[in-house]
Amino acid sequence: MKENFQGCLLGAAIGDALGFPFKGMDAAAIAEYGQYESLREFHPVPSVRLEPGELADEGQLLLLTLESLCTQRKLDVPDLIRRLKGWFRSHPKDMTPLVRHVLGRLDAGEDVVEAAEGASFDPQFQPPDGGHLTRCIPVALYDALDAERRREDLIAVARLTHRDPVAVQSAVALGEVLGQLIQGRPPSREACLPTEALPQVREALQAVTAVDRLDRSGSALGAVGVGLWALETAPNFEDGLVSVVALGGATDTNAAVAGALLGAKFARPALPQRWVYRLEGHARFEVLGTRLFELTAGVSAG
Repeated sequence: MKENFQGCLLGAAIGDALGFPFKGMDAAAIAEYGQYESLREFHPVPSVRLEPGELADEGQLLLLTLESLCTQRKLDVPDLIRRLKGWFRSHPKDMTPLVRHVLGRLDAGEDVVEAAEGASFDPQFQPPDGGHLTRCIPVALYDALDAERRREDLIAVARLTHRDPVAVQSAVALGEVLGQLIQGRPPSREACLPTEALPQVREALQAVTAVDRLDRSGSALGAVGVGLWALETAPNFEDGLVSVVALGGATDTNAAVAGALLGAKFARPALPQRWVYRLEGHARFEVLGTRLFELTAGVSAG
């Protein structure tokens, strides 16, 4: 199980770093763009001074939440809010629009509920993006053996920035699949659905989707759907992640979610070493992944 934890966390971070250079490009452009002829290597992003293998926002939020869980030895929402504000003030090189909006309101002094709830009614953030999903991945691992607590904690963490019910249910669904994978159970789309799943959530996540019908926009539902498609079709971690990036669209969000699912399934030994060793902070992910596993096992035993 420890190697599944490490694979999940490293996989999400690798997906972010691998996919970010292609963010916003469509599949045809990615296939034809000569500078990025290989999707199997990390590439720089000169426009934002991002080096190959450097974490962008998805990977940074993943690490931020992982550090909070491991240092506090529990889900400490006030600590997580403090870290999110600090991250925002550090001027990250990229943020999804909804996360930027809500954290900007928090930084201006608004209450967390007021800031996130106001954004949930703003039509410019519909459908809600998946900028909260990597933040939920370490929480799902921490609660991997306790389904009820996992659901409660995922809702709490998702709602810090994403209070739209579709976004919240997408996070819960992702967490349920991770819980199944970590426990060595074949993941079921039906089992991953929240008890009172909204019709659009049920429709988007229940059926196996043909590749040409995948929502690649980076919406919360779309990112989880792409991740499930990769989980069901990939023969191995590397080919699955490359296939997701090749789809185009929000390649960073989609590949981060897919990387988490594929890493949880295939585990740490299946991750290409050339990716792991060039990933920014890879040793920290491995150490904290082990620590998170130990916390999870200890909480379960207690």
